[in-house]
Amino acid sequence: MVIFKKKVVTMSSTKKIDIMVGPIQKTLFLPVVGRALESRKSTPMLYDKTAVEIVERVNFDFTKLISSTTELSRIAWIVRATCFDRIIRDFLRRYPDATVVNIGCGLDTTYERVDNGLVQWYDMDLPDVINLRKLFMNETKNRKFIAGSFLENSWYRNLGYPDHVLLIAGGVFYYYEEKVIRTFFIKLSLIFQSCELLFDVTSPSGVRATNKVLKKAGIDEKSFLKWGLKSTDTILSWSPRLRLLGKHFTYKQDGITMNFKNRILGWISDALNIQYIVHFKIRFDYKHIK
Repeated sequence: MVIFKKKVVTMSSTKKIDIMVGPIQKTLFLPVVGRALESRKSTPMLYDKTAVEIVERVNFDFTKLISSTTELSRIAWIVRATCFDRIIRDFLRRYPDATVVNIGCGLDTTYERVDNGLVQWYDMDLPDVINLRKLFMNETKNRKFIAGSFLENSWYRNLGYPDHVLLIAGGVFYYYEEKVIRTFFIKLSLIFQSCELLFDVTSPSGVRATNKVLKKAGIDEKSFLKWGLKSTDTILSWSPRLRLLGKHFTYKQDGITMNFKNRILGWISDALNIQYIVHFKIRFDYKHIK
């Protein structure tokens, strides 16, 4: 449960927000702090104004929290954000008034970076997370919050079954058992005429390595990763309606600067498929294949 000491409802307020940062809150704030730190660089890979504002609004010293993470982990958060932004913008160029569902949104700020003024956007997460989110971001005509689990059935009706749907999930699916995600994907293939999915995955060895980092950061074992993907062929085997549109390696992205040791570790990570981003389509048509 997210615990608030003071309730501050708008970003425009000058008051600091006091939050009890427990294990769950740490997992929510880590990527935000990572994006804020990147944004303060002279030549950032990603500029995220909202992330900077969130960190400045919270009355908490994140120094110890961020120092418990590795440079590779922090870069992975930034790469995931830049890769998602690029693919979402391409999707919205094809379908300007499409629907995007941000599954397990946490304190994600993708909407603020990619909004084209026409997209219908839904940020979805559990009720206590949505309550935390409302301290920093507001709903609008085109941007709504859904308080609930993506595994529930009720949220589909909120969308109105649109023609073009993109579901994004950053840092979400590997917290669930593979059979749970498989069931979810099959359900999507039966509900939507066409939809795309964009999410990050990690291998079984990546799951073990990440859990070690989380343990060092003081994260409770209940928040450890569960699903390690051996190959994208595994996902393709779940349904004949699934097609792989793209696979994007974490440390091959342009603009990354790392020390020599981490460059080697990043190269190994990509070579062994330890951590990467995948883009799938359900009920595929061949119009957009190049």
